[in-house]
Amino acid sequence: MRNFVMTSESVTEGHPDKLCDQISDAVVDAYLAAGLRAGVIAECAIATGVTFLSVRAGAEAPVDLAALTRRVMAEAGYGEARAPTVMLDLVTSPDLAPEMVARRRARHMVSAFGYACADSPTAMPFPIDAAHRIAAALDAARREGRLPWLSPDAQAQVAVAFRDRRPVALGAIALSFGHDGMPGEDAARADLLTEAVRPALAGAALEPDERTRIVLFPAHGPAGPQVHSGLTGRKSADDAYGAFIRRSGPALSGKDPSRIDRIAAYAARQAARAVVAAGLARECEAQLSYIVGDEAPATVEVDTYGSGRESDETLSRRLGELCDFRVGAIAERMGLWDLPGARGGHFYRDLARYGHMGRDALSPPWEEVAALAARLG
Repeated sequence: MRNFVMTSESVTEGHPDKLCDQISDAVVDAYLAAGLRAGVIAECAIATGVTFLSVRAGAEAPVDLAALTRRVMAEAGYGEARAPTVMLDLVTSPDLAPEMVARRRARHMVSAFGYACADSPTAMPFPIDAAHRIAAALDAARREGRLPWLSPDAQAQVAVAFRDRRPVALGAIALSFGHDGMPGEDAARADLLTEAVRPALAGAALEPDERTRIVLFPAHGPAGPQVHSGLTGRKSADDAYGAFIRRSGPALSGKDPSRIDRIAAYAARQAARAVVAAGLARECEAQLSYIVGDEAPATVEVDTYGSGRESDETLSRRLGELCDFRVGAIAERMGLWDLPGARGGHFYRDLARYGHMGRDALSPPWEEVAALAARLG
């Protein structure tokens, strides 16, 4: 596939699916910030007036999880006037006790994918990078009062034309959003472009011009959980690379750092970005496949889509030799158990909006590739 149009989407912090991801990862942060090295699985569902949170963990909850849920929702724009009933299902499981997690072996069978390219400063595919930029700008404009009529629940979609696998045109931007007292559509379009879209893409590889279609889909009112439901893990494409590469099925949010289906995605991203940073390829997809009960991946595979300075087989072998992809080693070398405590009680929740990859402003360890790139180069 050399010449094509690729679409990607990103949603704002008040979208019900992203609310669920943020709540689930806030739970993980709470356990880890308390110094607990027990397994944690947190899943959330939201519907009209009700939030259901299910937590399976190897230790007792260190905080009031209902209060934590309401706080996350309030900080996303749903204050007391719209605070939901919170239903909890909390189970302490011996299978997730610290001594079980410490075995450091894959508890699930997974093929994880990481990707990087030279299309953006964060080495992310341009479509998902642009969508995340716009979603973040919509949130900022609402919070700062520059778009006072905008609901916390919005979505940005982009369509980008590629030639020879490089982005060449920004064909369309579609914005779906809830609102309260939106001005007329023409005025809303002008406000959205001025306060969100154009600032978000200023200086990007592609910016909207007279050929870019801007499509608006305003909801009938504020939208949010009163209109459509939310579920943890439903925005897995948004969390990774959009539709640009293959992706594993499991969700990233709501899982502690012993879960290989989460941390292998981070390790694969670091490997792919290091290959690009080393100048060994213009783009790179890394695949790590784990079998239940094993501590290391069964295979480490690379696909550079014909852009590599060395063969894919050679790069695969070198990554396997230079990187320790064992389950426990990934978590330890990246400090994944300690990050919430070291960063004021939250880390994973911050990743649950605008994607887990390419978040250089948050300095996640999987985006630190200088040392590995130097060894590869």
